[in-house]
Amino acid sequence: MNGRQQGFTLIAAIFLLVVVAGLVVYIANIGVVQQTTLLYGVQGARANQAARSGIEWGIYESIMTDNCAASTDITHAAFSGFNIRVECDRTVHVESGITINTFSLKAIASSGVYGTLDYVQRQIQATVSIDPP
Repeated sequence: MNGRQQGFTLIAAIFLLVVVAGLVVYIANIGVVQQTTLLYGVQGARANQAARSGIEWGIYESIMTDNCAASTDITHAAFSGFNIRVECDRTVHVESGITINTFSLKAIASSGVYGTLDYVQRQIQATVSIDPP
């Protein structure tokens, strides 16, 4: 009877080892997921700022030149790795004999390859016009 009771401790020790190993793997996995989530959040914020930069550039160009290009790709060292495309559409309105140009702008900033986990894209739209004299 004494020989049978010695095996019970071995089973309990193996069970504890398996449970502790499972907890260690689970905690390590949570750490990796948190780091990845943080990285994707930072990339999303960078894409948003790149799109804002594009829309501000488009507003400046359209108001200063009173014209806009249909589509323009811009690059900036601060947004390396991002493709920024600014699209512009101009409409002309005449009110009381005064011509008013209205510019509809869209900036799209993207990074990575579409369909992969590291792909991120942000889009911002704005409509501006110059005050009549």
